[in-house]
Amino acid sequence: MKYAVMGVGGIGGYFGARLAADGNEVAFIARGAQAEALRRDGLRVVSPLGDVHIADPDVPADLADIGRADFILFCVKLWDLDAAAAQIKPLLAQDTAVIPFQNGVSACDRLSEILGPRHVLGGVAKVSAAIERPGLIRHNNKYASLVFGELGGAKTWRLECLAAACTGAGIDHKVADHIERDIWEKFVLLAPFAGACCFHRAPIGEIAGKPERRAQLAAMMAEAAEVGRAKGIALDEGLAQRALSQATAMGAGVKPSMLVDLEAGRRLELDWLNGEVVRLGKELGVPTPVNAEVYEALKPFAMGGGAN
Repeated sequence: MKYAVMGVGGIGGYFGARLAADGNEVAFIARGAQAEALRRDGLRVVSPLGDVHIADPDVPADLADIGRADFILFCVKLWDLDAAAAQIKPLLAQDTAVIPFQNGVSACDRLSEILGPRHVLGGVAKVSAAIERPGLIRHNNKYASLVFGELGGAKTWRLECLAAACTGAGIDHKVADHIERDIWEKFVLLAPFAGACCFHRAPIGEIAGKPERRAQLAAMMAEAAEVGRAKGIALDEGLAQRALSQATAMGAGVKPSMLVDLEAGRRLELDWLNGEVVRLGKELGVPTPVNAEVYEALKPFAMGGGAN
């Protein structure tokens, strides 16, 4: 099987390196300083689960050099989705599976529109990893997992092949019966977590440890869960409380990637996280006042330019 990783950031770099280290054929699609560092120094992952160095990764200058791929791990930032999807079209064979391991809840629908629904699987990445410097991915704890499944729940040979590759590479994984629900369960945790930490410019410990901030986070999670139910996703009533427990159980210094981007003055995925909660809430008639407050406060920083 041939794999391509579109977007070699924390998620794509970490899981792509694990697959490559197990001997799989993996093409890393990167640009700018990241591409230059990968070609010069290789791809390094520093992790409590074991370091990896791919000394000579395949980093094609021209995507046509890759040929057809069997699996494409789609890991770009959400604002790059349309352009990146157009780029990978030449890599698609009849049964190529494109799995978006991205934040938000809209990627599968948009990729299906661009690439055709037969090519799109659903995916969820659960990992705290980021580019420390070009060519180096730092994994921050002992947890790293992938969840993936066919949209609609079918069991296919594509899932079997990807699961086998994950097993061989030592990647914790689950084949989901209802991947849409898994995507929304992550969203109910992630969007409020990212928004609250950015709103207060603070890691999760400073949210969980202060009653007013913790209550704000809980309300944002409850709103997101109600939006998902209104959308037709079978989310159980205890989801928001579980999400709050998961968030507050993280290490006190843990920051969402959106806060890291905010502090660095980079563009934010705000419109696809808290903004999406608000947009869908309006569309479906679900009030989302707490997410809306956070969204409005952060909008001036959505395109980058500073945290204050």
